[in-house]
Amino acid sequence: MRASRILLTLTVAIGSVAALRAQAGELPHALTQMVETERAFAARALIVGWKASFLEYFANEAVGFADGRAGFAKDQIGANPDPPPDHQLLWEPRYGDVAASGDLGYLTGPSRSILPSRNKGQPRHSVYSSIWKRQRDGTFKVVLDVGVNTPGPASFAAGFARAATANRFTGDYDDTTPPLSAAEGVLNSALRSGQVAAYRGRLATGVRFHRQNLAPISGDRAATKWLASQPAYSAADSRYAEAARSGDLGYTWGSYMLGPRQKPSQQGFYVRVWVRERNGQWKVALDILQPQ
Repeated sequence: MRASRILLTLTVAIGSVAALRAQAGELPHALTQMVETERAFAARALIVGWKASFLEYFANEAVGFADGRAGFAKDQIGANPDPPPDHQLLWEPRYGDVAASGDLGYLTGPSRSILPSRNKGQPRHSVYSSIWKRQRDGTFKVVLDVGVNTPGPASFAAGFARAATANRFTGDYDDTTPPLSAAEGVLNSALRSGQVAAYRGRLATGVRFHRQNLAPISGDRAATKWLASQPAYSAADSRYAEAARSGDLGYTWGSYMLGPRQKPSQQGFYVRVWVRERNGQWKVALDILQPQ
């Protein structure tokens, strides 16, 4: 039975890769390579188990969040017990983008965890997001991975969709435009006064917000409406910021608290993917909170 499941999954993966290659005229080569690598990663997990697969496809410097701390993902994964042979983790990239320089990108999509002995084999649903970076040998590896639970299957458009790239940064801008770390600092400071005002003018058109136990919120209009119901941050402290060589895409992560600092309603780590517009301004394309 397990062998037939693996064969079926690999057959679907091969078909998905073929469909993706048919889109080659629409997707940058680096993005196609990144998506194919993610799909190979997911298929590999069904053969050797998700733990071994994660250790294989994560970079040594990859960051993870576990037990309320940020650290090297491989150390965190290695500390976990080996999963049962019948524990399946299934995921597929459905949305993302890559920098014009082809060295940095992100992917997100639905994920399912299935264990026959748990809850009568009913799947646990989530949405994952991963940051991919090109290595010295030309391959892509994960440098950050984060996921949140969802109440049901996360909705994505069929196939794979590239994030909108209209008005993309090309390098022709005023050199006084702040770097990514400065844009991150301004947003984090503004979040202490309220989320709607803080994000106003800083959201990419197709922005996605991923929050624990909620369906993903996508699009700047839907996000702005939802943000109006969210509490202000009492703390948001950046720990890391990195931009691609082409300066049009980057990511940041740090720690956060929601609600009163003395008794926060939630705290943990945030991850953001940023895209840069032609005028040099950075905007949020993906925003994730992973509570402790």
